[in-house]
Amino acid sequence: MNTSTKDIQTKIDFIADLPLYAVEKPFFLHASAYVNLDLDKIQTSNVQWDPREVTVYSMRDKANLSLESNGFCYVKHESIYAQKLGLGADMVKNYRTETEEFLKGLYKAEFVHGYDYKMRKNAPMTLQKYDPQDPLLVEAAAVGAHVDISLDTVPELVKSVLNEEDQQRFFQPGYRFRLINTWRSILPECEDRPLALCDYSSINANDLVPTERVYPTRIQEIYHLKYNKKQQWYWLPNQLSSEPFLFLTYDSHSGSNARYCPHISVDNPLARPEAPPRLSVETRNLVITRV
Repeated sequence: MNTSTKDIQTKIDFIADLPLYAVEKPFFLHASAYVNLDLDKIQTSNVQWDPREVTVYSMRDKANLSLESNGFCYVKHESIYAQKLGLGADMVKNYRTETEEFLKGLYKAEFVHGYDYKMRKNAPMTLQKYDPQDPLLVEAAAVGAHVDISLDTVPELVKSVLNEEDQQRFFQPGYRFRLINTWRSILPECEDRPLALCDYSSINANDLVPTERVYPTRIQEIYHLKYNKKQQWYWLPNQLSSEPFLFLTYDSHSGSNARYCPHISVDNPLARPEAPPRLSVETRNLVITRV
């Protein structure tokens, strides 16, 4: 059955609107296999979820959706390396370079650098298998509707990506800084746990809750999203590996354009029972263009 124009009803976990978060910042502890911690004796998170039934609309018949206005889009792009990513670190490096070159051409960018990369599978993951230094690490699907970085922590990230010469070149009027994620299925088609994206124009900024992800060597502040009935969510039915998403986590331009895109994977009620577990790859990129 062709489901390419089907809207779906599914559940999304939003961060609960708790009085606690007025006095205690939400956090997750991301321990790794090489850090000696007894997780049974410490609190690893104070986040509580508020699961809500939502309508997730098909974007296939919505030609007006764009990165500029809504914070996301999908494009046609055949990858040479996406379906070879489990074969070695060289393939990961090649995929990252391929993605950088694609974004540079698409946006006529002066500078593109992929500063992060993740493979994910819809399967449980144990601490014993979590080594963030492993380029072939396959993580579990993320939980809770979120934006990957908060506005307050963007400057530190950008400075860590650019060397001193690049900072002198680009830290001046006339340049636009965007953090753009790419997301694609490694499998030929994604049925299980597809990605849902929230239209920036439907978001109230008060629905964003700063949350700390605590890693062994750093703390990353992100946003989790509280539920608001005005939010509009979209997915891409029958998404092919050659149809990657592009979505924003930051845009330095602050006009009427989109500046970020909450997202999360969701259960797909239209997926076949025998559909293989979702396997995807995501890159996070600093893209600098002239204004």
